[in-house]
Amino acid sequence: MKEEDFIKAKSNIWRDLEALSGVINKKGIGSLSSAEVKNFLYLFRQSSHHLAYARVHYPQSNTYSYLNALIAKCHNQVYAVKRVSPAAIIKYFTYEFPKLLREARWYTFTAFSIFTLGFLASLLMVYFNPESAGIFLPQGLLEGIKEGTASSVEWNHPLMASQIMINNITVSFNAFVLGITLGVGTVYVLAYNGLLIGALTALMYLYGNPLNYWSLILPHGVIELAAIFISGGAGLIIAKHILIPGDYARRDALIVGAKKAVQLVAGIVLMLVVAGIIEGFFTPSQLSESVKLTFAAATAVVLALYLSIPYIKKKS
Repeated sequence: MKEEDFIKAKSNIWRDLEALSGVINKKGIGSLSSAEVKNFLYLFRQSSHHLAYARVHYPQSNTYSYLNALIAKCHNQVYAVKRVSPAAIIKYFTYEFPKLLREARWYTFTAFSIFTLGFLASLLMVYFNPESAGIFLPQGLLEGIKEGTASSVEWNHPLMASQIMINNITVSFNAFVLGITLGVGTVYVLAYNGLLIGALTALMYLYGNPLNYWSLILPHGVIELAAIFISGGAGLIIAKHILIPGDYARRDALIVGAKKAVQLVAGIVLMLVVAGIIEGFFTPSQLSESVKLTFAAATAVVLALYLSIPYIKKKS
């Protein structure tokens, strides 16, 4: 094809692409409708093919130079990484994250309920039949609890803090990601952890020191369990969008649900890091049980106030 004919046949595509690129450059991609975004991506792909054709047939021409510059500009707009400013990070943690939690509160409450059902089931089962604890807990731990040696361990604080954070992040990640299994995996993770803690709690009331037990669980547990419930809620968001896509195609509904759930991840990770630090350094300290339980109560109050930020701002 002669270069003149090539330009005549394709120039309307380049012109439309350049017009949309100009809008994005001035007002951002958010200023385009979904139809315009799809059209922009279509025109970008078509013009990329034209650039490849021009590279072969008109390598020294102005047409090739023009297309090369146009595609380079649009490529940056398509694949640009959005920069996150410190102000945006502060806004996310001080307002956006609790606001997202408010919107997802029923998913989080459902995750909490699943965990609680598992907790109560194993708690009652083991309390009235201690031999059933072997269903939920390893034999070595059972023997240690009965002999009163389960907590006699030397702590390497930095190592334990890192291991605890990894474990908590793994549990939360599984609760979140397994939403893709239509929520079955998420329910399993939440119920399984509830069963473990319920069985352990029952044994501590039967053979251990309940006050000491709660002083070791609650200082970090308030934040840690809240993060796991939120992760489970995020997994349930994904599951809901797959099971009930509404007006979307199921694949598109999955993308919408995943985007909503992913917005919670940064806040969840921060909560788990804080819980891991508390569990690694504060929990095993020599402070009295009353001090640790007071600290746990304080974390619960602070967490409740933090999650109330959207409600407070809405009323003001």
